[in-house]
Amino acid sequence: MQTAAGGVSAFFALEGFDRRRGVATYALRVINRTKSALVCRTWVLCNDGEAVLAYPAFFEVEPFSTSETLVPLWPRDFAPFDRAVAEVVGNGVHCIVEAAAPPVRNLARARRTIAAACLAAGAIALTATAGLREAMPRIAAFAVPPEALAGTTVQAEYSAFGAGRLSYLVTAPDGHRLQGGRLDDHSGAIFISLPPASQRGAYTLRMAMNGLLGNASETRVLNTLSSQQQDARIDDISVHPVVAKPGQSVDVAYSAAADSGYVRLVGSDGSIWAQQPFSRTGETRLVIPQVPDAREMRVVLHVTKGSSTAQSMAGVLVTNGLNLAPQAGAAAAGDDPGMAPVTGSDANGTFEVTERTVRGGNPISVRILSPRNGMRIALTDAQSHEVTGTDAGADADVVTLRAPSVLVSTQYTVVATFTDGFGQESIIHPVTIVP
Repeated sequence: MQTAAGGVSAFFALEGFDRRRGVATYALRVINRTKSALVCRTWVLCNDGEAVLAYPAFFEVEPFSTSETLVPLWPRDFAPFDRAVAEVVGNGVHCIVEAAAPPVRNLARARRTIAAACLAAGAIALTATAGLREAMPRIAAFAVPPEALAGTTVQAEYSAFGAGRLSYLVTAPDGHRLQGGRLDDHSGAIFISLPPASQRGAYTLRMAMNGLLGNASETRVLNTLSSQQQDARIDDISVHPVVAKPGQSVDVAYSAAADSGYVRLVGSDGSIWAQQPFSRTGETRLVIPQVPDAREMRVVLHVTKGSSTAQSMAGVLVTNGLNLAPQAGAAAAGDDPGMAPVTGSDANGTFEVTERTVRGGNPISVRILSPRNGMRIALTDAQSHEVTGTDAGADADVVTLRAPSVLVSTQYTVVATFTDGFGQESIIHPVTIVP
């Protein structure tokens, strides 16, 4: 059975009956795929309809585990009964499975003789009917887990009676045959290997028994969960307002598939002015720093999921409300000694792009000013997808990237990614590719 907390499978059958000792043994198997423990009790249902506890002790099945128990039962301690019952109870779970009662001894020889003499014709008819019934194909149990992880192997248990050929078939979600064949034993287990998949799917398991006296079949559905983790992805990013004054807050809205990351306010020289952690709500607020002159900054969104990363950015123009051009005099005078003003293409101190504008198909020369640990130089597009890149060794002086062919003038970004004492860092520099 399937509940909101998970799936539960139970199998209860008569294992054997020792006539000499008068002990019947029942096999109870419970598969608990819920977060709560399950309690199992066994009962007998007497012919008069009364339910009597068959075994004084109960059995507990821990969460996400499988329990196999042999339950002894002494039929002579109870009134005549026709079946035994196993009850599985837990948080949101109430499952009942039945098993047949042990065979009883025939009547005394004298009584059998008298009954046979009086009801010979009836006895022959009943014997023939019982024989035919026992020979009719019947699938007593077919237990399959309701859910499983793609790429794993699951176990399906079955039990069948009667005369006939027993077989099974497993069909994939797209309809093709995954596995199947004939089963020589009328009870046992089938191991099903599920292929890896990136999406959920439903597999169909069918067991059939075909004989001269009829046919029987049972069908189960096994749902699979994705076994592959999706990569980090950024769908969009926007900044409001796009023109802001020092000290003003800007709202960054984005849509991304990620587990963690950060949102940074980065200057054109690669310096980091503000940073906030990635938010699953898709909203982050940054405060524009106190800078003395108008300048262009970028909001960089960097996210990770598993071993994959993604990065995208949006521009914001910082202005003091008086002019939009950089105040070279203020920068040269060093009015704010704690700020690193833009002085040229080598202002970030890590690398420089020798040409800000490159024709498509031509090389882009990147000069390494300060080698870093594990540095990679890459050219990314507006969606932060890497177009081309290379690793820069500790002794590298110049790294060359190939500019892609474009039909119109397009803005790209050279990104240097490396590891320092605070973790992974990235420094960016824009470059324009022209036809």
